[in-house]
Amino acid sequence: MSYTSINPSNKKRKKRTPGTMRVIIVFLALIAQVMLLVYIVGLLKQNAVYLYFFLEIAGAATIMIIVANDRNSSYTIFWLIVMAILPVVGYLLFLFWGTTGFNSTESKKIRHNIRYSMDFLEQDPDVYDDFLVDHPTRRRLGTYLANNGYPVYRNTRCSYYPVGELQFEQLISDLEQARKFIFLEYYIISEGELWDRIQDILIKKAKEGVEIRIMLDDFGSLRNLSDNFTKELRQEGIQAVRFNPVHVNVFTLLINYRNHQKIAIIDGNIGYTGGTNIADEYANIIRRLGHWKDCAIRLDGDAVWGLTVTFLQMWDAVNDSQSNYCHYKPDPQCDGIGYYQPFADSPVNNPINPAAETYTQIIANAHQYVYITTPYLVVDNAMKDILCMAAKGGIDVRIVTPRIWDHWYVHMVTQSNYDDLLSGGVRIYEYTPGFIHSKIILSDDDNAVIGSINMDYRSFFLHFENAVWICGSPALQEIKNDLLHIFSVCQEIDLDTWRKRPLHIKILQGFLRVFAPLF
Repeated sequence: MSYTSINPSNKKRKKRTPGTMRVIIVFLALIAQVMLLVYIVGLLKQNAVYLYFFLEIAGAATIMIIVANDRNSSYTIFWLIVMAILPVVGYLLFLFWGTTGFNSTESKKIRHNIRYSMDFLEQDPDVYDDFLVDHPTRRRLGTYLANNGYPVYRNTRCSYYPVGELQFEQLISDLEQARKFIFLEYYIISEGELWDRIQDILIKKAKEGVEIRIMLDDFGSLRNLSDNFTKELRQEGIQAVRFNPVHVNVFTLLINYRNHQKIAIIDGNIGYTGGTNIADEYANIIRRLGHWKDCAIRLDGDAVWGLTVTFLQMWDAVNDSQSNYCHYKPDPQCDGIGYYQPFADSPVNNPINPAAETYTQIIANAHQYVYITTPYLVVDNAMKDILCMAAKGGIDVRIVTPRIWDHWYVHMVTQSNYDDLLSGGVRIYEYTPGFIHSKIILSDDDNAVIGSINMDYRSFFLHFENAVWICGSPALQEIKNDLLHIFSVCQEIDLDTWRKRPLHIKILQGFLRVFAPLF
């Protein structure tokens, strides 16, 4: 199966200087924090014995609180090790880096916007009742998401794109047809051929009076954009903002809490989500890591409203504003097959984690098979147990990860989980043609999740994520066909062969696994 790359723009790209200096400043600031803490603690130990003793007691109390709290086990173990090795320094690092992630003002602002937006997500009781009749075995998951504020929709058509270049061709066509508004929200926007082509359309549409809002994650786009990127867009009449600028919150490590959501909305009736960012490698215009395998879906109809609300709640949080939600509702005009539940997850709703819980329920309730693709497999013991339990119960559980990695240390942690999973009967495949960035979980031909969610600690607990649970849609067969093709070009990992890998690799993987919450 082959695909033609997206046609490049004929526009000559203006060379820009990426935000490299801000990367350096942030890195140096983090190192300075650690050094300063070590120095201060040394002074306290020599000159303020009582205060040092108080901090030791506080650190011990914090350890007990972490253990008693309802937190992820990997997170708990990591901080216990840090505070055991560095009793006082570790405690202070936890205060800076290990707490909720957002200061109280920002947390309240985001929670307020989420609560406000939920008032616009009303469940149509007739749709829900029909869903229960059509898919009684999926009642538990559909009801779970609905009870957390994410309605079940129908009257929606879904198109599946097995590679980014196909998705972007359709997205560009839809952007050219926009009449009212365009919303774009991505973890990464990178200047290049793809962005040049999209930007030309956005500038033209802005001149036509189309409202355009663009939100990008500052950390994700830091190396790919100039510092003046959003300013230049605003000069063209395009609203553009950066989520959580890294230089603002560097002293509390809020660079760890990112907006990883990927959403495009056109006029409220068309919506996209999936694994793709707006960068040339996602459309295979450039081949940085071989063939870049990604996927996306296009929704047309009622379910787009769930994506729109997710975008608006994040937009209002960043801009301290309150959008007129009703102005962006879809026009009822579609009669597609299947049911759809767009949902979101974030660090501000912990310990409630719709992303992790949705994956858990799909795996636990599978009857025949569960197929998963993820660029990062950084899972805790609870998730591994569920995967192995399903495999031991006769479920065909397969996971695809990259053979060619983008971050070697994350890949090492990913591979550190192979032994336990393979021993439990899970089949693991590595994608050999290049880098697989698709984020899919498909089960039993009748339900799947596609969105921005990686199967790792960050996506489940630290990042803002979004996805769509799909049930009973014709697109599910296309997704399955693509997954079967992926398996055919992968290398399946054999347990006996895997256990013969060099000792130093085993040691390195085990060591890095301790730091999984940071990866």
